[in-house]
Amino acid sequence: MEGTAAKLSMLALVFVLSTVLLLMISSPCDATLLQDTCRRITASRSGIGYEFCVASLQADPACASADRRGLAMIATRLSLAGASAALSAITNMTRAKPNPWSRDCLGVCWEVYDAAVDHLNVAMRNLGAGRYREAVVFLSAAVDAPDNCEDAFREVGDGTSSSPLAHEDRDYGRVAAMALAITASMG
Repeated sequence: MEGTAAKLSMLALVFVLSTVLLLMISSPCDATLLQDTCRRITASRSGIGYEFCVASLQADPACASADRRGLAMIATRLSLAGASAALSAITNMTRAKPNPWSRDCLGVCWEVYDAAVDHLNVAMRNLGAGRYREAVVFLSAAVDAPDNCEDAFREVGDGTSSSPLAHEDRDYGRVAAMALAITASMG
């Protein structure tokens, strides 16, 4: 009986150590490239946040084989998802029949995010083709969408009003800034 228990304990230990070793070997992303990239872009852009950068990029399965261009493409895809989420939120808010000035502001937000989606799609095609400078132009055009949306609400209100899209604006702004910074570092 003691021999069986010892064998089971040894087998369990081997299994645990094998699992830990396998997890260490099959890192979901090139940790050095990811960390260096996030350190570099957040050094001058504190609004992004190092942990946010790492977690966002690492969450994409494509990170496992990504080079710097791959990281830029992941960040651009995240930006597309963020802009689409903002458009969905705007649609839902508009369906709730807001007051006229909110409806006008939401219209501005819709326009800037709709344009951002177009710009991000063009940036993605340029990234895929290795045309980084062209991608930077379109990412630069897309990165201002949250500021323009927030400005629409501030200008109509008392100057201190924030939009009901503050959460979407913040999240999109961070990933769009990541996409732009990573791409700009390549060109």
